[in-house]
Amino acid sequence: GQEGLVNAQESFYRTKYEKSDEEMELIRNASLIADAAVEAMLAVMKPGMLETQVAAWAYLVCREMGAEELGFDVMVTANEANRTLIGKALNRPINRGDYVHVGVAPKCDGLNSCERVSVVMVDDPSEITEEQRFWFDFVEEAYRVGLEAYERVAREGLPAKLQEQALVDYFQSREQDVSARTGKRIQLERQKPYTGTHNAGYTECQEFFGAITLDSEEPLGRQIVTMLDVAVRGIGSRWDDVVIPGMDFVLVERTLGKFGPDVEVLTKLPVNVQHLVGGKGL
Repeated sequence: GQEGLVNAQESFYRTKYEKSDEEMELIRNASLIADAAVEAMLAVMKPGMLETQVAAWAYLVCREMGAEELGFDVMVTANEANRTLIGKALNRPINRGDYVHVGVAPKCDGLNSCERVSVVMVDDPSEITEEQRFWFDFVEEAYRVGLEAYERVAREGLPAKLQEQALVDYFQSREQDVSARTGKRIQLERQKPYTGTHNAGYTECQEFFGAITLDSEEPLGRQIVTMLDVAVRGIGSRWDDVVIPGMDFVLVERTLGKFGPDVEVLTKLPVNVQHLVGGKGL
């Protein structure tokens, strides 16, 4: 009868959370595919191309390299489509000077990697405006803060929440600077669109367990995969609620592997990939 039923959901989530050596190796392989797919999209990207045309190259690379499926449809969002944060590629043109976000999540035998990056659609990095460079520098520094905090939490067995707190503290520490640039008070931690670190495995982000929040009192698992996803958005809770004019969304997302106290970034592209746009850095 019903009295004999036991809710084993959390036990199941915890079992999925910890990864075997074989699972970690498959995620490592998927991460190499993610690198190649992102690099291909950036290399072919030109003003006037459709988002779907750019995404097609990621689909080709993923299949050619052995990813039998993806954790999500390939993401390519230009200009205002960046407001979706996680939008799939559509038949929309990419214009010169646009912020462009691309993302891919290849699966090897069902296990996910993920890599997402932001760039500007220009022919040379020197064409990036001072304002655009400010936001790239901001997010890249936030990523470094998040990674260093994750490494410390892993190494010392500390409560996982300290990693998310480090990201929140960073955003708050830059609030005065950003407010001065925009000419109005910006509650910058509210422009951090989601928790910066989440669990993954057989889904890219729908494991229902293991995301790091300010309530995560337990230490990290022993051998796990984590997506470090650090972003800033320029809008509020509605599509047309512009908080930071001229910037809709900038991010860095990479796949981390935790092996006991050690952490390895499994996706190997540099944090800033602007030099790869148009194949210039190949």
